Amino acid sequence: MSTDALGPMETMSLADQAYRRLRAAVREGILRPGEKITERDLAARLGVSPTPIREALRQLVHEGVVERVGPRALRIADHSSAARAEIVEAEVRLSALMARLAARNASAEQLTGLVSLLTQADQIVAGIEQTVTEQGPEADVSDQVVAVFHMLRLFHHQVEACVGNPVLEGLLNQARAFSDEERLDLTMELAPARAEAFRARYHEHRELLDALLERDEEHAEELAARHHRAALDQLSGS
Repeated sequence: MSTDALGPMETMSLADQAYRRLRAAVREGILRPGEKITERDLAARLGVSPTPIREALRQLVHEGVVERVGPRALRIADHSSAARAEIVEAEVRLSALMARLAARNASAEQLTGLVSLLTQADQIVAGIEQTVTEQGPEADVSDQVVAVFHMLRLFHHQVEACVGNPVLEGLLNQARAFSDEERLDLTMELAPARAEAFRARYHEHRELLDALLERDEEHAEELAARHHRAALDQLSGS
């Protein structure tokens, strides 16, 4: 995304747009760690009313991207590299635990749903590979890549739902290093240059599913830890 990330916005889904634009601005350094921000200033820069900005900031505060330092004072959180690494570690460990518990607790219906999701994703991936084979590496398959991304995120969220523990789900959501929207932006940015690495990450979903179907808790936990660490390292540029 270019440095005009805080230029005027479109008029639909304003709260969601504001959230994504602000997260992108933080990631790209347009909004710097420790910088003080106000609803009024951000609303003016994005060309919207304060209401969608307020909603976006509420979510960013919840995620720890923005911190409240007074009744009306906000600033961009200044996380050290060590703190960021600890956040990634927390997400990896919690995701691995959720996979272990999913192997233990998932119902037959939930497992069938996971199988269906990956089957659909496989079909789209096969279509992508066919298009690239026929049209070459410059073929535009971005829409299909986005569709696969959403299916895989749904797969992970449904694995977490298999656990049936809202408290653990809440802890994991708070510990996420990247939102789903930010993951998508980074995936679309990084995938062309790291196609083989992303392809490897894709096939790991099938391995995890097999472990869940076999009720192999230890293997599911091990696979999930390796998968999530590699994915987060890719997104973090490690």
